[in-house]
Amino acid sequence: MRKDVFNFRITEHMEKVGAFDMPKVKKFDEKDLNCKFLIVSPFNYAMTETEPQSKICHFYIDDYQFERIWTEPQSYVEILKKFNAVIGPDFSMYSNLPKAQQIYNNWRNKVLMAFFQTQGIKVIPNVQWANQDSFSYCFDGIEPGGVVAICSTGCHRKESKQKFVEGYNKMLDVVHPNKIICVGKLPNELEKDEKIFQINSFMEVKRQLWAEEEQNLDQIDKKAF
Repeated sequence: MRKDVFNFRITEHMEKVGAFDMPKVKKFDEKDLNCKFLIVSPFNYAMTETEPQSKICHFYIDDYQFERIWTEPQSYVEILKKFNAVIGPDFSMYSNLPKAQQIYNNWRNKVLMAFFQTQGIKVIPNVQWANQDSFSYCFDGIEPGGVVAICSTGCHRKESKQKFVEGYNKMLDVVHPNKIICVGKLPNELEKDEKIFQINSFMEVKRQLWAEEEQNLDQIDKKAF
């Protein structure tokens, strides 16, 4: 049997919208979040996560760490089902990538989000953009309303922050989310937006723990002398 490298089996019957045939991704209702506190866990820790039912799995990590879900999406359905919710995949849309690759990665993300939704996984739509050129397709397929997720990692230099804020404002106009989960630090311009629920990224949490451990060691050293 020939390997379905293009995932025709899962894309053939998907509802598609827009000039680039982006799959339709259903909105996520806030009531479907059962955990009291939102804690995120990156996909590369999904198989070893001991309490997935209390966490949201995300793909805001290097692309190579989750390329496997594109080649074998069915293999990860049962793993992702265990999580309270899953933020959709995030194949990169860097502004310096060729436009064709940006469109392809955005399309792949939506293919997987739509597929996982059909498998009973509670998927929070991941909304991403590159620059203004991407606005013609990057929001296509995302059903308006509901909860969406974004990632601000790497968006704090002047130029990248400007593009991030522009895309964010365009998303509000097109997608009309009622709540936005932002993984990573917020740009100053968005700190007063009441729709945003900010969660530190995995590495930010790690850095905070390392800093606290280092501070505790310093206090122990001082007491020793």
